[in-house]
Amino acid sequence: MRHIKHTFIIIGLVLITQMSFGQDVHFSQYYNAPLLLNPAMTGLISEDLRVSTNYRNQWGTVTAPYETMAVSADFSILKGFLYDDFVGVGLMIMNDKAGDLNLRNTQAQLSLSYSKALNGDGTQYITAGVQGGVVQQAFDANALLFDSQFNGSIIDPSINSGEVIDRPNFFYGDLSAGLAWYYVPSDDYSFYFGIAMAHLNRPNISFDSSEEDRLKSRTTVHAGMEFPFTESLSFVPQIVLINQGPHTETTVGSLLKFSAHPDYGQDYKQTAVYIGSMFRLGDAIIPMLRFDFNEFSVTASYDVNTSTLSNASRGNGGFELSLAYRQYLFDSPGQNGPVGCPTF
Repeated sequence: MRHIKHTFIIIGLVLITQMSFGQDVHFSQYYNAPLLLNPAMTGLISEDLRVSTNYRNQWGTVTAPYETMAVSADFSILKGFLYDDFVGVGLMIMNDKAGDLNLRNTQAQLSLSYSKALNGDGTQYITAGVQGGVVQQAFDANALLFDSQFNGSIIDPSINSGEVIDRPNFFYGDLSAGLAWYYVPSDDYSFYFGIAMAHLNRPNISFDSSEEDRLKSRTTVHAGMEFPFTESLSFVPQIVLINQGPHTETTVGSLLKFSAHPDYGQDYKQTAVYIGSMFRLGDAIIPMLRFDFNEFSVTASYDVNTSTLSNASRGNGGFELSLAYRQYLFDSPGQNGPVGCPTF
């Protein structure tokens, strides 16, 4: 009986690990976490600086809440010194905490991109980006309970289980790369497409030092556009496709953008409200609301679970909040005026 119970415990730990890392941590507001989505998004801003913060809380009705937090800063530099080309540099720090075992994934990633102009007016670019960093993966081994801790009445955590968990906390290096193309013919229209591959080095993420479990590479394809219906109303459709090993995820949807000052131009006195929904096919409906005011953007969304998990989650999914800040820092002369970037 003891061996049977021990087997179930080990299977449970393996399942928890696979559920948490079979697919990488990500946000429903993909474009508000640009350095996580695609390294080529680094520095893809009309301004010089972008700071993004993200918070996500999910599945609190199923288990201990899964919480994900991220902050990133990226710069667009050398505009005007490389003819129409420019360089992006960025840093992202993220922490994810999951479940009763306090399964944690903490990472710091550095990004670098180069944007090459495809025409002479700064409206069409192709961008290549790379990202590298270090990741800490850990869980609370003391939270595991074994049948050897049964005192005759209850499981007593103070009793030594006799089990050995030799790799509950470890670090590994990570490497990603991506490409992006975008075209912004005017302040009202924009089009973009990107593809990225994460975990190119396939790091070992096994909690057992005698075993090897290589993290599967993740491929992301994303695209979108903005085009106006009227001077103040625009349509912003988006799609994100993610594949990692046997897992595939498709998220598609659109936002309506209501601009209070459609003629803001380069003065950046922008006030706009976005409202709409994304759909993660087979999993969730994600209503979304965004508000832009001058240099700031704030976005709130909520995943309403529609998959079979809704039996346990009672339809509850995850609340997500993001805040972005963009600012001009340098007097970049440029060859043909400011660089245009799409609406993400």
